[in-house]
Amino acid sequence: MKKTKKILSVLLAVLLIGALFTGCSQKSGIAEEITEDTMLIAYTEECEPFLYTNANGELDGFEAKLVESIFDSIKGEYKNYKFVKVDADYELDENGAYTDADGNEYKAVMLCGAMHKNTGTVNEDYVWSENIIENNIITVVPSGSSITAYNNIQGARVGVYSQLCSDALDKQATIKNSLASVTAYNSAEELLAALDAGEIDAAVIDDFSFRPLEGASAYTVLNGALDTVEYGFAFARSNDFSETFNEAVKEMLSPDYGDGDTLTPLVTEYFGYPEACVFDYGTEE
Repeated sequence: MKKTKKILSVLLAVLLIGALFTGCSQKSGIAEEITEDTMLIAYTEECEPFLYTNANGELDGFEAKLVESIFDSIKGEYKNYKFVKVDADYELDENGAYTDADGNEYKAVMLCGAMHKNTGTVNEDYVWSENIIENNIITVVPSGSSITAYNNIQGARVGVYSQLCSDALDKQATIKNSLASVTAYNSAEELLAALDAGEIDAAVIDDFSFRPLEGASAYTVLNGALDTVEYGFAFARSNDFSETFNEAVKEMLSPDYGDGDTLTPLVTEYFGYPEACVFDYGTEE
């Protein structure tokens, strides 16, 4: 009798452990196999820290964790979700994101992977979430510099880092044409080293590269951005989840819901500074 009880206890423990792991799998919501019950989330390229493969070979990043956090709130009739890589010319509503062994084609509900607005025809093609992340292209000078604003930057030697920064300066033709010179550098570190050495008078850099730096306080940031890149999630017009998505992200940000504000810590973890998050969504009463 004692032996029977022992066996039953072991079996019960095994069942409990199995249930525990099953619960963890269900909580994540990530599909092992794509079916008609799977919400497909398409991306064209990995872009750290938004979406990338980590050292364990798993898809990681801000967007991966964001979807994991809000899936239960946005899933509707879907039972799970899966990120799928698609071709660069992929279009929501138009193309299939995945085809199974039987030839069944499945379309994606949303598109992500550092997707930003105001490029090409994406604003007209898709419905967008509220801006979640923004990256400002800014100009910094050494503390105490005589350059205090863009209206007295004339004749300055300016350095730029990345094509993004160069393009932003090109958009501000009046400012660019007033400069003595514009020099391109290969990295943000190289750019700021040149500024520290007095080789240039001002540096055009993006917030993603500048804000997390420990020495950022040693510089003065001129008021006003040369350009702003707005990041969000794009949704198919035929299957618009944007309002539900916005509501779910709003709940993440709310200090009064669930575990409190879980969005700001997530932004800080992946971008290095909380101000990268600009999400501001309110529902009409």
